[in-house]
Amino acid sequence: MTLGGWNYDEVKGVTLPQKAESAFTEVTRGLVGANYEPVLYAGSQVVNGVNYCIIALQTSVTAHPEQRLMKMIINVDSSGKSRLVSVNVI
Repeated sequence: MTLGGWNYDEVKGVTLPQKAESAFTEVTRGLVGANYEPVLYAGSQVVNGVNYCIIALQTSVTAHPEQRLMKMIINVDSSGKSRLVSVNVI
């Protein structure tokens, strides 16, 4: 652990609602350099389709993996296509 860094050893995964899980899987499949595990389902928002807010534990795929919590907003449009709207460190 890095001095002053957060320790995420006790953070546990969460089961997402089916539609949010499908969207999360679709958008994270194409991300490289890190793995993502959902740890909090924060909710949904009806917009042009549906936005899902998910807090995920990001673990870098490096010799010395680092972890961060990320706020991910995923949009599923009316045709069912998922896209990552934003991802921010929290």
